[in-house]
Amino acid sequence: KSFSKFNFFLISFALISSFLFAQHEPTEQRGDPKARTTGQMEGNRIRATIFNHGLSGRQNGDFPISVQTPYEWPKNTGKVYLALTGVFVGAEVVDERGDVQKIIDVMDYRQSPQGNSWNFEPVPGYYNNNLPNPEIANSEKPETWPDLWPDKMMAEVDPGWPGSWNGFFGKNIFNADMEMFYRASDDRYDRYAYYFPDSTDRSRKGLGILLDVRVLTWSQVLVQDVMYHIHNIINDGTQDLEKVGATIWFADFVGGDGDSQDDISEFDLIEDIL
Repeated sequence: KSFSKFNFFLISFALISSFLFAQHEPTEQRGDPKARTTGQMEGNRIRATIFNHGLSGRQNGDFPISVQTPYEWPKNTGKVYLALTGVFVGAEVVDERGDVQKIIDVMDYRQSPQGNSWNFEPVPGYYNNNLPNPEIANSEKPETWPDLWPDKMMAEVDPGWPGSWNGFFGKNIFNADMEMFYRASDDRYDRYAYYFPDSTDRSRKGLGILLDVRVLTWSQVLVQDVMYHIHNIINDGTQDLEKVGATIWFADFVGGDGDSQDDISEFDLIEDIL
């Protein structure tokens, strides 16, 4: 297969149930809209803005490409092949009144009647917030790394991995030319008053999900036109989620809405690749 075209792969929609383990204790990690930030993924011939709440590309056309970059390919040409992508996660649950509810978490654009966020929001502590212009943690920019990684505090050796990169391939392993990592939470989604995903914290809403996202690019010739997004969807609550689905929203393919019929999107159940 020729790679002389733009490719976008989202790998490993891994739905990780905490109940595979004997004694799961929910974390205290929660989302905060004030922790929202972005980063520019440009480790190969594709450039796009990554948001740390499940969104990539550009939120809307009000932003110039220099501020929020939709999927530009080849990089620095101003040619756009995809406007944005967004993560949706849903589950069918039974609330405390015995009613079946279908709760769907989204990455952006949704708010409560009071104006509060009903979206995935970033978990603080996964990037250096002390910079004048904070960015998503980036393997090529050590200054963007936090002092300690909250998800590595229980490591037997070097708890918190201070001064080290929290990589997909392991501690301080820089396999990709550029890698980003963030964690988000759905606990702000309080639309369903009688469903509580976490018996240890009844103020926690949503589905009790933590969303770990990694974005990786390589400059080697066979994959220089490919961007990989890896999603781990973690049930961090105490309620079992027996019926779960995950979706990626693609918006505005190249050629416009009337020219989407020849753009191929599919999910490989065997390989877990979208």
